[in-house]
This record gives sequence, structure tokens and C-alpha cells, in this order.
Amino acid sequence: MIKYNNDLLYVEDLSLKEIAKDKPTPFYVYSLQQMRRNIDIINETFEGLNFHISFAAKANNNLYILEALKDMGVGIDIVSKGEFEAAKRVGFTNEYVVVNGNAKSDAFLREMLTYQPRGLNIDSPEELERLSEICVQTERGIKVALRVNPDVDPITHPYISTGLKKNKFGMDLETAAAVIKQYHSHPYIQINGLHLHIGSQLLYISPYEDAYSKVYDFISSLETHNLTYINIGGGWGIDYHKQGQDFPVEEYKEKVIPILKRFNMDLILEMGRYIIGNAGILVSKVEYIKRTPFKSFIVSDASMADLIRPSLYDGYHHIYPVTKDGEEELPFDVVGPICETGDRFAEDRIMTTPIVGDYIAICDTGAYGFAMSSNYNFTLRPAEYLIKDKGLVEIRPREDFDELVSYYKPEVL
Repeated sequence: MIKYNNDLLYVEDLSLKEIAKDKPTPFYVYSLQQMRRNIDIINETFEGLNFHISFAAKANNNLYILEALKDMGVGIDIVSKGEFEAAKRVGFTNEYVVVNGNAKSDAFLREMLTYQPRGLNIDSPEELERLSEICVQTERGIKVALRVNPDVDPITHPYISTGLKKNKFGMDLETAAAVIKQYHSHPYIQINGLHLHIGSQLLYISPYEDAYSKVYDFISSLETHNLTYINIGGGWGIDYHKQGQDFPVEEYKEKVIPILKRFNMDLILEMGRYIIGNAGILVSKVEYIKRTPFKSFIVSDASMADLIRPSLYDGYHHIYPVTKDGEEELPFDVVGPICETGDRFAEDRIMTTPIVGDYIAICDTGAYGFAMSSNYNFTLRPAEYLIKDKGLVEIRPREDFDELVSYYKPEVL
């Protein structure tokens, strides 16, 4: 997707320098073609199984991207009321919506009884008890899945690990067995699925083998159940470091797919980062090359308010100068303008010295980039652009300060 041509960096067939020349920076740019490539890999991996892909909207919630994925036949996985409203706004119908989250309100659960999503993942016995009370009150029924926690180490950063018993998500298998038995003959609630998601940015296969094998043994141990499908989550990692460590799809086919076939159940996949992560780039202008006796800094106009992953959990993003002029490679800290020492994208990163006033491309920012952005220091969220059919489309304008402070009315106080 990204490559140098005559010392200029291109994304697909478009020059990033040409894209940036008349646009305020920073901004995000996404490749629709790369999203299609990633989806094709997923489809080929699960070929022969009855599966459904749900895109994790938390990874990227731009409505135009959600709509484009919908048009490719991909469903949506939502974790909040806002994401639910976004799904409806772009035209997802109920059979394409999977509902997650560990803090569903009374009002939201009532709405689900009317909406009847493809999957309603229940996080705890307490949540199911609340839903049961609502069902009895309203005399309405619903099918649900239990989120189970198989206590498997996903071998990833602890902030994005979700499958250990100490994590806040799901219920242990012993508790799930008791819940399935308790609700087996419930007049309004049918538990017809299981859901598990052990973590994000996984690059090793063994956690999947362990988790799915545990759940298979768990289902086999149940005396009676109404289970017809399993939501196997997602978590496939991407090659942030650009060292050839992609998610090992072939090993997954060899070792994991046979386990999934043994279930003989429908599958739901929750893919976010793998679909959109490497399809996005954050483009930023170089304001200064600052040199001290101790450090050299590339000072960009992008910040942790635009992309928080490096500050939040040391997330690595490869960074390229948009113009490669052949200057000496040196160790740089790549930093932004926010009034925080933690406002940095890289430390001691060996890079070709960029040109002041030119641009850098921060790669693999399609997932958890704009979606986690903020207005800290009154930063205006950046514009987003989509490369589609070799052309560029603005899919979200840069925030406007007047709109941001429109709530302020001097006469109120």
C-alpha cells in the first residue's frame, strides 16, 4: 500500500506530498483497496466454514468507512449506544449487528428486546439477571450469547489483554455452566451462543489453540444446552514494526481451523485492527528539527491528541519521511506540540532526517487512531480522507473551533 517512488512516498497510486500540499495537517488517509485485501485474506482463511465477519466499530467509527464495509457484506460489532446509533445511521439491519459491552444499561437492554440483534453478548450473570427481569416485565423474549473468559494469556500488551481471569470481561467457564443450566428452560431467554475474545494485537497462534480447545471441551461437558454458534472474537495482529511479522495466517489455518471445524457450529468473527489498521496513515508536518546536547527531536504538528497509542501503551508505529532526500540516518525522538512529556510517537528512532516544512507519514493508524483522538489542549481533531477508485474523498472535515465551543453562551452566567 505504501512505497517510495522517485524518493516520494506514495499510498496506493497517490503521492502523499501531493495530497498534503493544500490541506491542513495533520490528517488521516485510508485506503479502501487495502481494506478489501485484508477482508479477502479473512474470507479465504475461513473458506468452507459457515462464518460471518463483524467489524469492531471501536477500531474506527467513521460512518463512511462503516458504510463501505457494509457494502462489502461485513457486519458490525458495537460496544456502546453511540456505536449502535452509528450502525443504524449507515443502514446496518439487525441481522448484521452484534452487541457487546460490559455495562449495558436498563434502557439499552430494553431497546435490544425491540431491536433483536444478530448477537447480544451477555458479560455477566448480573447482566443476564437484569435482562431476565426486563423480559418478564415486558413479556418479550430474546436469544443471547454468554461471554466466557477461558483464562488464556494472549501474549500481548496488558492493556489490550481480555482473556485472563483477572480481566473485567466475561465469566469463567464454571460460572457459565451454571448460568446455562439455570436459564435452560427460561420462558423468555434462550442462550444459543458463546462469545470469547482473548485480546488484541495477537501475533502468536498458541493462545487461540488454548482458548478454543478449552471452550470446545467446555461445550462437550455440558449435559444439555441450546448452543448453535460461537463468536470467536478477533485480535489478529498487524506488522507495526515492518519486520515481516504479520499475523501467521497459514499457521492459523493449520492449527486453529481444525479446532473450529470440530465445533460444527456457525461462527461469528470480530475483526477490527486486521481490517483497518494497515489501511490508515496519519500525515503530519515537520515544524522543527530540534537538537540538544543530549537528544535530537523531530517536532511535528501531530500529537497524542491525534494518535494516543504510543503514549498510552507504548504502541509502535513506523514513521517515514514523505520525501526521502538521502540525508544521514540518526536517532530521533518524534514528538508533538501537546504540553506533556509523554506526547511522543517514537524515542531514539533511527530515521532519515526529514525536511523542515515537509511531512512525515505515521503508518498503520487506521485502527484506534482517530477513534481515540481528543481535544486535549483544545486540539482540533484532524480531517479524514479515503482513497477510493484512485481518487481522494474527504470523509470527515477537520474540526472547527467555533463548532467545538458552540455550547458557550456568555449570558448563561
